[in-house]
Order: sequence, then structure tokens, then C-alpha cells
Amino acid sequence: MPWMTGKQAFLEMLRAEGVKYIFGNPGTSESAIISTLPLFPDIEYVLATQEGVAMGMADGYACASGQPSFVNLHIETGLANGISLLHHAMDGGTPLVLTSGNKDIRKLTEGRTDLAQMVAQFTKWSVEVTHCEQIPGVLRRAFNEAKTPPTGPVYVGFAANSLEDEADMEIVPSGQGFHRTAPDPAAVQVAAGLLAKSTSPAMVVGDRLAQSGGTGEAVRLAELLGARVYTTSYARMNFPSGHPQFLGRINAVLPASRELLSQSDVVLAVGTD
Repeated sequence: MPWMTGKQAFLEMLRAEGVKYIFGNPGTSESAIISTLPLFPDIEYVLATQEGVAMGMADGYACASGQPSFVNLHIETGLANGISLLHHAMDGGTPLVLTSGNKDIRKLTEGRTDLAQMVAQFTKWSVEVTHCEQIPGVLRRAFNEAKTPPTGPVYVGFAANSLEDEADMEIVPSGQGFHRTAPDPAAVQVAAGLLAKSTSPAMVVGDRLAQSGGTGEAVRLAELLGARVYTTSYARMNFPSGHPQFLGRINAVLPASRELLSQSDVVLAVGTD
């Protein structure tokens, strides 16, 4: 295995994963990565002046490209500024790998924030790398987690020593081993029977519908059933907004939304968690 620094392994893994852009707003804790970027001209750092903007660009890029996007923010201060958009990405199932630097793992006396815990509730997986040998394997899993359905954001923190230290490391990209699963045919028959007998059906569609390319099928089903159609909060364009059966967004947490749904004898949820 080749001998390299952690920061080189970091960027070699991004290259192996096909990453073309890093969206971010770096600071001193990310300087090791920035200083090594000239050796990787095929990877462009897209600088944002605020962390929310970086997260928004990454979210949009992932949605448009269908590939996981990559974000790099600055320790706890920058990471905190990106949490609102991270929450949005989690709700929408955006395949995204978010990273930031942290202090040297040996500097416990001086104080260091548990960044992985800070964002854990808004990610599929959250972890901090403390030794350089961990970098290839952790980034490989991060990309696997982000792009495996149900897709979503992942966080990886990097202790400063992990980026500067050297070790023998093998660069192997993540795989494409996942596959779509099919529902139980018997359950589909039961659901179809309930929908066929319904006199006042409603459909609630979410972001997973658009991600799977099922919007057209949802439109045809809604027209066949004569169903009222709502989309969930934070949803992307999961149903044509100009369609006469589309009645806008709904949030089942709100009493008014629950009252709307209670008027239906069957509610079909499609692509919503």
C-alpha cells in the first residue's frame, strides 16, 4: 500500500469517488486540505461566504446530478451555521457527505467539541476520524451510507492530527451493491383493494417519489382514483403544482392538516418517511 499523509488520502478518496466539487467555507482547521488541493486540479473548491449557502449549493447539486455531493465546513462554528440546511437535507433524503476539521485529538485539556454528536440527529451516520489510517475506510463508508436508499446526509469530522500524520493507506472507492426492493405482492393486493373501494381517497407524496422517478406514475394513479394530492413539508416538486387535483403542502403535525386528512376514507402515502 502507498505511504501518504492523511490529507492526501482524503483527496485521493474524493478523486476515487468521482467528486468534482467541494462546496464549503473553510478555516484554519481545514487548511491542511486547502493546501493540498493544488495537487488535485480535477477537484474544484467552490467557496461560499456563508455555510448555509455552501449547504444549499451542495443540496442542489446532489438533486440535479443524482450523485452524492461533498461539503467542507469549519469546525463547530461553521458546522453550526450549516445545521438548518443539514436538517433540510435530512428531511429530503439528499445524498450528501458533510465534513469539517477539528482540533488535535490529543488536545483534550484545551477543550474540543464532539462534532459528530453535534450533528448526529440530522444525519444517517456521524463519526470523527482520529487517526490517518481510518480516512479511506471511513470515507468509503460515508459515501456508501449517503447514496444507499433511503439516501441522506452523512457527517465525518477530522482531527487535525489525522490529516497531518502519515501511514500506509489503500484507496478503494465505495461500491454500488445496493438494489431496490419490491413490496410483498399480497400487501399490494390488499392496498389496491382498499383504494379501489375508496370514495374519498387522498395521496400524500414526499421526496422519495421524485428521487425514484415515480412522479408520472403517481399522477396517473391520482387521476385513476380521483384522489386529492398533498405534498409533505420541505418537499421538492413531487407532483405537478398546476394539476387540478394538487392541493398544496401538508404537515401532519398541524391540527388543520390532520383535519384535512380525516375527511378521507383512505390515505396513500408515497415516498414520504
